[in-house]
Amino acid sequence: MNGIHDMGGMQGLGEIGYKESAPGFNEPWEVRLFALVQAMRTGGLRTYIESIPAPDYLRMGYYERWYTALITKIIERGIVTRAEVDSGRPDTASVNASPALTPEIARDLLFRSTKTEQDVELRAQFHIGESVRGRNINPATHTRMPRYTRGKTGVVERDRGVFNLPDNEETSAEHKPQHVYLIRYAGRELWGEEAPPNDSVYIDMWEDYLEPA
Repeated sequence: MNGIHDMGGMQGLGEIGYKESAPGFNEPWEVRLFALVQAMRTGGLRTYIESIPAPDYLRMGYYERWYTALITKIIERGIVTRAEVDSGRPDTASVNASPALTPEIARDLLFRSTKTEQDVELRAQFHIGESVRGRNINPATHTRMPRYTRGKTGVVERDRGVFNLPDNEETSAEHKPQHVYLIRYAGRELWGEEAPPNDSVYIDMWEDYLEPA
């Protein structure tokens, strides 16, 4: 894709700048940061990333936001202090983590996949081939529901299984497992008559995002 064009009132944003042979990381420190986040298993950073003030967020690169969010979170959790971060040295009075994180443990964690599908039996509210509509929700906190699907009608293509609702995990310690569906939206349903007639968009949607059409 060379760019996003004006479709159905959507403002054109110009060329995306995609490079087929682009490396996954641009700087060595980004690799170290990615490994550190994986090895520390601190949980999601999304809430902390979204809390970065807008002027700072817009000037930062992708991994700069990761770094800022990680530092904020581990200070908040009491894992390190601001003085330790600023000096780059541990406080002599601090308690060492046990067991110590060795390179071997870190390497194993880096390549270990976390199973997110839930082994629970729940009745599915929707079924393959059924028409559904994106609910018109506007939560103040994070949601994985794309704004452009609200009020739009699609068709259930696949039941992905049961997963915890990520919106709930950001604001509550309680899990809310539910079915996730692959929904096919016609391009013209989303973007209007200027969209190519054969285009479709496939999006994974939690049950809380959907209602019967």
